[in-house]
Amino acid sequence: MKGYITLQCSKIALDGAPEVIPVLPLGHVVSSKGEFDVDAESLAAINANIAKRGVDVVIDYEHQTLKGTQAPAAGWVKELKLADSCIQAVVEWTPRGAEYLKNREYRYLSPVVNVRKADNKVVQLHSLALTNTPAIQGMAPIVNSDTFEGGQTNMDMAKLAELLGLDANADEQQIMEAVKACLAENKSLKEGQQPPADDKVVANKAVCELLGLKAGAAVEDVNAKIMELKGGIVDGVNVLEELKALKAQNADRAAEEAVTLALRAGKLTPPQKDWAKSYALSDPQGFAAFVEKAPQIVPMGEAAPAGGMTLNSGSQDRISMIACKEFGLSEEDVKKYGMEG
Repeated sequence: MKGYITLQCSKIALDGAPEVIPVLPLGHVVSSKGEFDVDAESLAAINANIAKRGVDVVIDYEHQTLKGTQAPAAGWVKELKLADSCIQAVVEWTPRGAEYLKNREYRYLSPVVNVRKADNKVVQLHSLALTNTPAIQGMAPIVNSDTFEGGQTNMDMAKLAELLGLDANADEQQIMEAVKACLAENKSLKEGQQPPADDKVVANKAVCELLGLKAGAAVEDVNAKIMELKGGIVDGVNVLEELKALKAQNADRAAEEAVTLALRAGKLTPPQKDWAKSYALSDPQGFAAFVEKAPQIVPMGEAAPAGGMTLNSGSQDRISMIACKEFGLSEEDVKKYGMEG
């Protein structure tokens, strides 16, 4: 059984049957038996609770809804909004309720609200009542003592907007729309629209982009792409094999050039070419060191041609002189003893 306490609030006079009526003033409200606060967060919480219940807030007579007796409706709250420093209600009156008001048989409105114990803030509007017997100076709202245990601490609208991903200056309507969107998304997830399993989706969007895959690609697609890259496959082309072939071509060209230069420098003879080429391919640095230290055994620019071609007598004499010098024979020794083979 819910208990209620009476709180003082300024009276709300009704003239005729207005379509829009003030319900709660904004700010800190002081009563004879307690205090509570009303702000934009209160409106957001009230609207969220109404949406959750899925029924309009009733306006009855003399709080009959709370007494458990027959409680005909004088009207229904169709919308709540902030205006003129208070929470206002757009009302749809019943013919009987409108007639009472037009005849001035009822003149005052009394709200029944729930207050959150954590911060004494109004968070729910239970009902409204037409009355002529307010307890304090013609008006006495009823406050439900069934408060929200463990409620959240006070949060201003700017902080709420930040949590919802909105600009700090977002108005109440924008915040309400964002809250509704979050509730709808949460409802859809609960109804079975669950996110894909962890082992089916790649969370890192950047990885997918680097691999040329769409965001949210399956793990098996990412693994296949990585294995292709490890195997040297890019866009269907084996780049590793192409790279190996290119490196082999460059190495062969470099070895050929090194041997040719060595022949031109007189450091090699044509019969040594194949050996020198193999050496230059297997150990380019070692071959370069060999050529640097090797003596000039053929005149520069006149390397003996391959294929067993005969040198002219002048070339033979020069080659013979170079060979004799390698054996420690002087030019005089050659002239003295001759160079016949």
